[in-house]
This record gives sequence, C-alpha cells and structure tokens, in this order.
Amino acid sequence: MKIIYTTAFAFFLFTSFNMQVNSKQTVLVSNLQNKSGRLFIGWYTAPESFPGKDPDFTKEVAVNNLSEISVPFDNIPDGRYGISIYLDENNNGKLDMNFLGIPKEKYGFSNNVFPATRAANFEEAAFEIQGKSGTIPIRLK
Repeated sequence: MKIIYTTAFAFFLFTSFNMQVNSKQTVLVSNLQNKSGRLFIGWYTAPESFPGKDPDFTKEVAVNNLSEISVPFDNIPDGRYGISIYLDENNNGKLDMNFLGIPKEKYGFSNNVFPATRAANFEEAAFEIQGKSGTIPIRLK
C-alpha cells in the first residue's frame, strides 16, 4: 500500500512540474472608428512568421459600426507571443496597401507599436503570458 501512495505522489509531482498552463486572454481592439468589415487577429510565437504568416492562433470577427470590441481567446498556453490585427473593410481577405506599400485599412500590433516606415517586428510586439487570464489592449492605426 505504501508503494501505491509513493508512486501516486511521485506521479503527481512529475506531472505538476511538466503541466502547461492555459489561460483565457481577451484582445480589446479599439479605434475601429465605427467602420464595418472583418477583423483578422493572429497570435504568433515564431519571429520569422510575424506579422503575417502561419499564426499559432487566429480569429476572424465581423465588425459593424463599433468603436471597440473584446475578442476572447480560450486555452492560450503560457509563452511569448506577438499579435497582429487588421480590419478588412472591403471583405477581400487581405490588408490592402497603396502603391507605396502603406496600409489603406486599419491595422495594429500588440504593445501598440507603430514604427514609422515598416510593420512592427516580433521583438517589438512580443509579450509574455504567465498562467493568468488577462486583457491585451490593441489600438488600430
């Protein structure tokens, strides 16, 4: 009987140290300026993918005449992430750019970084999730 308790205790200790903690995170998107369209949100863990290729988590949300919206994400594992968002106002499934490569539609990044002449990189947008639920505010430009 003592062996069963010892084995169960050892198993509990081993699994508790190796458990991945998941939490609920809410992305609060502001400065929508009462526009309509589809909001595309991507979470990234790989710097080489950020800000537009192969997100780890995605969500697409319809927006209609709102100034801000809260978008919940359940079961986000602890880790380091960067978030990229754009509002597809004409519903063509992409962020439209002008002839100079400047976005014509609203976009944003975690940490609310907006470099003057380029998209934010992963290091600028990166933040940590550490087992607690939280809200990530992102203001669109």
